[in-house]
Amino acid sequence: MEIKYFECHITIEPVFEERLTLFKEISNKYNFKVADLLFQKRKEDNPTRSSKDSFCTGRDKSYEVIKQKMDDLIQELKNNQFKVWRQKIEAVIYDERTKQT
Repeated sequence: MEIKYFECHITIEPVFEERLTLFKEISNKYNFKVADLLFQKRKEDNPTRSSKDSFCTGRDKSYEVIKQKMDDLIQELKNNQFKVWRQKIEAVIYDERTKQT
């Protein structure tokens, strides 16, 4: 079975405002993207950021490369007093986008 690519997720404490901006800046250095998790109870409510956690995602075709990026990113996050709750790397064997009509 062929692995298409590896995807890494790093979950940290929930962050907002300046800390969220810093999280995005650090993550971008390693080509990771921070997810915009929005919470909206009712359709008429304004969405607000999730207070459960924050996370970022990166991918690469090489396990060794994504693992090194993950390790380096986690170290830099910890150096900036972010609390890292979880990290994982997944092997993706199938990924196909469906055309939107």
